[in-house]
Amino acid sequence: MGRQPCCDKLGVKKGPWTAEEDKKLINFILTNGQCCWRAVPKLAGLRRCGKSCRLRWTNYLRPDLKRGLLSETEEQLVIDLHARLGNRWSKIAARLPGRTDNEIKNHWNTHIKKKLIKMGIDPVTHQPLNKEAKPEEGSSHAPHSADNHITENDGTGANSSEDNSSTPTEDSDLLDAICNDESLLNSLWMDEPPLVDASWTSMPAGEPNCNMPSWDNCSWLLDCQDFGVKDFGFDYLNDIELNTMNTLEMGDKTVA
Repeated sequence: MGRQPCCDKLGVKKGPWTAEEDKKLINFILTNGQCCWRAVPKLAGLRRCGKSCRLRWTNYLRPDLKRGLLSETEEQLVIDLHARLGNRWSKIAARLPGRTDNEIKNHWNTHIKKKLIKMGIDPVTHQPLNKEAKPEEGSSHAPHSADNHITENDGTGANSSEDNSSTPTEDSDLLDAICNDESLLNSLWMDEPPLVDASWTSMPAGEPNCNMPSWDNCSWLLDCQDFGVKDFGFDYLNDIELNTMNTLEMGDKTVA
């Protein structure tokens, strides 16, 4: 079931209101007060729709209606109410005496909304516009930081590869130095006594070292010939290894 129409469409006048119609509606409301708007056209002698009478009275003819633009105090009140109520213009108009919901809505769209945008405030959420732009800037910087991180890693990898590549060069230099040292090669490949450091023979002649044993008296060396395997810490060897070493010792004594 649809809503019942407020009046019969037949014979209803449309278009702008005349001064005579305004006078009839004002006299009826001031005399009888506001009543059912569907009955007002017949009771006031008007050929108008009930809705048209209500809008004409509310927006144009009532005596407490304010004219002109909203003041700064009224604009601030509208902003505060809009932040809590949103686009509920009828409830906002109820807080502003003498202002209509249609008038407040038009003033919001033509003046207040543009003023808030110039101030850097979102007219819908009433929050600063910069807060919405900061997350976007952070997301745009994220790929750049990732690229920089990848570039740094590439540079680190290149440096490590350079360090690793320098190792064979150093090895080749060391090998060349060894090959060029004829004295060292001769001592390695020929049956010659080991090289003697000059510091070993730096001891002045005629001043024998009392701490060093004399090679003339080798009795101290003969005392070491009876040392066994255990004396040298070879007791960790198993029986097979010990037998092998004993056999070798016996063979040496037989040859001697």
